[in-house]
Amino acid sequence: MRSRFTRAVLFAALIIILAFLFQQITIQFSGEGFDTPQEALPKDAEYEWIEGPKTEKEHRYFFLSNGNYFGTGVAKKNLKGWSSGNGVYAKLPKRLNENEITSAHSDGKILYGLINKEGQVEVIVNGEKATLLNLSTLPKETIDLYKVNDYFIWYVDLEKLQDSEHFHIVVKNDKDEILSELSI
Repeated sequence: MRSRFTRAVLFAALIIILAFLFQQITIQFSGEGFDTPQEALPKDAEYEWIEGPKTEKEHRYFFLSNGNYFGTGVAKKNLKGWSSGNGVYAKLPKRLNENEITSAHSDGKILYGLINKEGQVEVIVNGEKATLLNLSTLPKETIDLYKVNDYFIWYVDLEKLQDSEHFHIVVKNDKDEILSELSI
């Protein structure tokens, strides 16, 4: 009786291990398999890609698209090459007031948004300083099309935050005065 139970447990463990190995093989060989992360980015619309944070296995990009949208997407590396990962997007807001956060978006890994930055300001999320990407480095025709002069993309990695369910976003100036707050 005891050996029958042991065999059943070993068989169940073997099935679980084989399922896990199959899943890992599927992940490593799925996707398009491009040579560079840029080649793996979607091409189904008019995109202006902006480089974000990178690791050896994942490159994040932010984008402006079709005159109305902004968002983020990732390219992931596996054994087959670079493949497009998940992305999210939102409607580009109408003209933003200076140093004001009106919305935030997330893909489950980062929290990000736009700010019309004036002067020396910081965006702080749950006490963690956000990284800012200056959109004025884009080509002039892109800036004019999207009306993002003086705009910055701000983002923070959700792993750095103690609470990734509720967000308190603050814009502070160099005198540590709060210029804008948003709680989500």
